[in-house]
Amino acid sequence: MRNKLYITIFTIMSTILGGCEGGLEPEIYDNLTGDNFPKTEADAKTLVYSVYYQFRHGEWNRYNSDNQSRLVQGLFCTDEFTCHWNGFHDTPFNFHWQPDQFPFSDMYYMFVPAVTTATSAMAQLRKMENVLGSELLKRYIAEIKVARAYFMYDLYNLYGPVSVITKEEDAVNINDYTYQPRPTNEEMVKLIEADLTDEIISILPEQCEGDEYGRMDQGAAQMCKLKLYLHEKNWQGVIDCADKIKALGYGLEPVYKDIWSIDNEQNNEIIFPLVCKPSPEGVANNFRAHVLPPDWVSEQGLPSQGWNGYKVPWEFYDTFDKVDKRRETLVRYYKAKKGETTETIDAREKWYGAIPLKYSEDPAGTDVNQGVDYIVYRYADVILAKAEALNEINGPTKEAIDLINDIRERAFPNMPEKLLKLEDFAGDKDKLREHILKERGWELCFEGCRREDLIRHGKFVEYANDPKRNGADPTCLAGNKYIKNPQGNAKPHHVLYPIPNKAIVESKGVLKQNEGY
Repeated sequence: MRNKLYITIFTIMSTILGGCEGGLEPEIYDNLTGDNFPKTEADAKTLVYSVYYQFRHGEWNRYNSDNQSRLVQGLFCTDEFTCHWNGFHDTPFNFHWQPDQFPFSDMYYMFVPAVTTATSAMAQLRKMENVLGSELLKRYIAEIKVARAYFMYDLYNLYGPVSVITKEEDAVNINDYTYQPRPTNEEMVKLIEADLTDEIISILPEQCEGDEYGRMDQGAAQMCKLKLYLHEKNWQGVIDCADKIKALGYGLEPVYKDIWSIDNEQNNEIIFPLVCKPSPEGVANNFRAHVLPPDWVSEQGLPSQGWNGYKVPWEFYDTFDKVDKRRETLVRYYKAKKGETTETIDAREKWYGAIPLKYSEDPAGTDVNQGVDYIVYRYADVILAKAEALNEINGPTKEAIDLINDIRERAFPNMPEKLLKLEDFAGDKDKLREHILKERGWELCFEGCRREDLIRHGKFVEYANDPKRNGADPTCLAGNKYIKNPQGNAKPHHVLYPIPNKAIVESKGVLKQNEGY
């Protein structure tokens, strides 16, 4: 049956290509059937790992840093991102969006099957209670449900409601499954919430540590729920999740740039990491290669490779206060090759944006593959989300201002004049809302949040059509060569991606296209 083949493929693929999340070591099988798999505790771990593998699927996409990744999908048509690679300028940057074109179908075909894989894995695991015991089985099921909630939220965030397989009997009997119409927004939210109930979350460890670091825990689960409620503008839900995350013991790191340091991994600000190793087998962090220019020289004398891709437009760079510590992770001046020597380059005179370089070098890494863990979500996002929710409910309050200042105190150490004052907003909810959007841009720059933030604030289309935010910087020698969307083609329907035509055809018209495509 197709479902058995599907599990077999992912089991073998995850073993060959992937690394291991904490405490999960996959077994290798060359001939799987319902009679010999799953049977043992090692089989169960392999099934759980096959779900975690959906976050990676190799080193190039999904939750990594490839141009089809969740990170780039959350940035590429915003004021926070630019790139000179032809694939972006042909269609995406100019809002000539069509189904089945790069990069709009990629995440659909990644995470719709990922949901099915998770559902099927749970069905297989339930047959193993006599092997695992009820407590371990409950934990595995809870981990998979939270992972599935992440997959469904990613789909919902990009495409709107998507038809997915969440009933275990459908996943097991996949040959008999018939396409179902896309759910409503409300139904999709309930599907995601059903995997993030308090009962499910309470089964998980509060925070995974040691060998289990990187597996789903209560912090990661509450973070997914918070992002869902932020998307839905369920402000009280955001506040409740934020308070629960704080109670788990998360906090801000004292020094901003240390959050992404190889010497400071597993720090207290990280809520959801993707554990990396400096190897080419699909578990490495290759972010630096995507952003570095080709003439970059490491200050530590380490090997490096630069594909000169992603940059932060100079217009966005200029919105930072010059003494803001967060701007230090956006590189303007760097050491470059010059024959047999080196020279200091001003990137503003040569490139079309600042170099977003939050992740540190890894001395154990190669020129491309590094071992610094990817950070998907961190506690600063929680603080700003709660401040936003408080403002939406009550307008400017001391509590909301204090939360924002918790963030700004780190950005402007020993500079009290840079902190916000409640009287500056004089009961003006709109004014504080505008500032929170700016603060999120500065704090979470190049972390994949900008697209959904702009959409939530009703600014995505406006910013996309604003010539002052499209990459045309007259002070940059390369600026006018890489203008995004010069004709102002963004429309309201672009807040969602098109559903791939192939999926609509395969469903025989049961699935309907998003409006505007």
